[in-house]
Amino acid sequence: MGIDAFDTARWFGGKGRAVVSVGDAGAAAGLRLRDVRYADGGAERYLEIPSGFVWADLLSALRAGPISGSDGSLELRRGPALDALAIGAGGQRVPATDQSNTLVVIDELLLVKAYRRLEPGPNAEVEVLTALAGHEAPVPPFAGSIHWVAGDGTDTAIALLQAFVPGTDDGWEGPVERVAAALAEGPPYDMAEWHAAGVVTAELHAALVDAFGLVDQGGAEDLAGWRAEAEAALEVAGRGDAHLGAVAPAVRGRLTALGRIAAPPVTRIHGDLHVAQLLRTDDALLVIDFEGDPIRPLAARRRLSTPLWDVATLLRCLDHLGSAAARRRADVEPDAWIAAATAAALDAYCARSPVPVDRELVTLLELAKECMEFVYAVRYLPEWLYAPRAGLRRLLEVM
Repeated sequence: MGIDAFDTARWFGGKGRAVVSVGDAGAAAGLRLRDVRYADGGAERYLEIPSGFVWADLLSALRAGPISGSDGSLELRRGPALDALAIGAGGQRVPATDQSNTLVVIDELLLVKAYRRLEPGPNAEVEVLTALAGHEAPVPPFAGSIHWVAGDGTDTAIALLQAFVPGTDDGWEGPVERVAAALAEGPPYDMAEWHAAGVVTAELHAALVDAFGLVDQGGAEDLAGWRAEAEAALEVAGRGDAHLGAVAPAVRGRLTALGRIAAPPVTRIHGDLHVAQLLRTDDALLVIDFEGDPIRPLAARRRLSTPLWDVATLLRCLDHLGSAAARRRADVEPDAWIAAATAAALDAYCARSPVPVDRELVTLLELAKECMEFVYAVRYLPEWLYAPRAGLRRLLEVM
């Protein structure tokens, strides 16, 4: 695969950067690792998957043991659900969803999530789901992972395996359409879906506390770190968005409150919890995609943090969901729906949370998260700026 094919793929993170070389970093069973080097001195590693690659054949071969290749080997690490899945020779399909990784469903039983951008060392998602496998967690059953082990012993997860959950609804488009319909009908709004989102977030955090434990005090350095990240985001995004630049002094003033709040308990968290990470079935919600915030380095995504960061991220997403839905109903303001959805999710979470909930801290973390949302919009999706702009306005009105 040439660099042109990489450049058009959603999972390629080097768009807009000058590429100086694409080299081989190992290969086995038809899969290839490729190192992309940039003119600015940076480098990234990607998984190249040939067209028509049959994952069931690879899994069948890996059940017998590692597969040797050039400069390393592929290994299967079994999860509890794998042996119960009767995978045949089979039928495989790619779900009709837009993803930054590659998803394949085998025999309607097993989901393979192939990571396209690779990072050596512990994989945050595999690590969390391995730990949760022995606990009552609202996640699809964990079936294992596939790893590339280089000749020097370096370990890189290239794919996650989970039991496929049929009849589900996930993603962004479905919720936007449902909220747009609700705005068209007007109040009173049905908040059952967002109450359930708060409940499942609390259930997830309870399972994470069981699996990883709870450190009573995260330390003042955590609060300082969140404030520093938010202020850095203000600096970066404010140069690219005049609206944010104008209100940045007021935002910085609000963020100073992080210096006087008691440090909260910390554990492992989801790290990027939003509406598209909730898998809806007829009778349950499941949480997916535990890679963490993709713009943060791996070490940061694996650190213990407050579960309230996940809560703040979810609430910001509800605000953005309302703004996105309102754009499809130009005659309707979403503020009342956003307030109701936020209250439903937060109240449901508070009633079941395994950690104390400081609502002032939640709001401050929402503010920090909104600052970071501007960076994403300015750098990658300028047409999305309307959402953090409206969200920041609403936050500043209530603080």
